[in-house]
Parts: sequence; C-alpha cells; structure tokens
Amino acid sequence: MISIPVKFHTPDAMFTEAEGMVRIEDGRLVLEFETKDAFFGAYRSGVQELEIFPDDVADVVYKQNLFKAQLTIRTRSMKQLDSVPGSKHAEVKLRFKRRHRDDAQQLASFLQHRLRELESQPIEETTDSS
Repeated sequence: MISIPVKFHTPDAMFTEAEGMVRIEDGRLVLEFETKDAFFGAYRSGVQELEIFPDDVADVVYKQNLFKAQLTIRTRSMKQLDSVPGSKHAEVKLRFKRRHRDDAQQLASFLQHRLRELESQPIEETTDSS
C-alpha cells in the first residue's frame, strides 16, 4: 500500500500544525509525522515514526464529506499513541485531502477487515497438565 499524506487534528491548531504520512508496512500501521509552528514553519520537531500492530487497534472509524476525509483510530492503550500530536484518550484523528480519500478509504477498509478477523479468532486457553 502507498503512503498517504495526512494532517493530524490538533487542539492547538492555531499555534502548531502536525502533518505526516500513513501506510501499511508488513501488516503494521506506520505513522510518520512532524510538528511545526503554524505561523512561519520555522520550528520543526523532526520526523518521528510510530508503528501500531493490528492487535493494538481497538476501533477504526472512517468518515468523509464533500471536501475531505477523516480516519479515527482508537488503540487499546493510551501509551501506544502517547507521542502522536493531537492524540487524546487513546484516539488519533487523521485528516486526508479530497484527492487522497480513495486511498484513505482503502486503508480504513483494510484496518476494519483486519480488526474483524482478530475479533473472530477464538481465544486459546492455556491449560495446566499437571
């Protein structure tokens, strides 16, 4: 799957912007992102990368309107998204421009399908044979 440019929803969008890329690589969701000041873009945090395993994803919601698309990813733990700008309560919102929404929809479908697969797998219980 290709890398898709994203904008992260940040509560302090008036002062900072967070942009990056999202892709699926070896079955993992990979987020690359960088924050910068919204006025001049002079301050940059440097590119950071975060990998999220499918087992760590709790929910995926995709919404789109006429102009843009948004993918909301909720993980099972707040620690997994701790370094991601705009993450709150183990949830991050990724915004896509209109021209990338088909790719974003494919990404969301893949994640939702993978989540359903993981939920339908039986839980293996370990038994003590002593």
